[in-house]
Amino acid sequence: MLVALAGCATVAPTQTDVPLLRLPPASLGRTLNLQQQITVQFPSPQGEQTRDMIALLEADASHTRLAAVAGGQVLARIDWDGHDLHVTRAPWAPDELKPERILSDLQLSLWPVDAIQAALPGGWYIDVMPGMRRLRSGNEVVAEVRYPDAATTLFTQRRDGYRLTIRTLQDGGRTP
Repeated sequence: MLVALAGCATVAPTQTDVPLLRLPPASLGRTLNLQQQITVQFPSPQGEQTRDMIALLEADASHTRLAAVAGGQVLARIDWDGHDLHVTRAPWAPDELKPERILSDLQLSLWPVDAIQAALPGGWYIDVMPGMRRLRSGNEVVAEVRYPDAATTLFTQRRDGYRLTIRTLQDGGRTP
């Protein structure tokens, strides 16, 4: 669903799968403490669906932690220390909610391009333009991340057909 993350980093793709980033927390190069409103739009047999959630993201040199909250209840928690990924999901969380994809989408959106590129398998790369990143497999644009303003990220995952609108509601302090 959401969201986004060489050496210590690992990626778990197959030939056709979009890589799941597992970038070391330290490769972010700063700390984050964000509260974000995420609107997810995705296709379903009943037509396009829209879901809203809150993401609470904390990242520092040793851990990346994320809690996805909807309706005042925690849907999923992620704790990534660069070696072990710990995920807990509410039993009522929808099957479409993939915490591992949320972490990857967040990393694709927030981590330095050099760290992302170093972790991608052969044939995958990042294009960077002002206000935008594109994840490519060969000539195919698989995902696009746009930054229309400092508080908004628009994430389009073309291959899997979902879109995220991420608005930062509270920034508890970013440090360079």
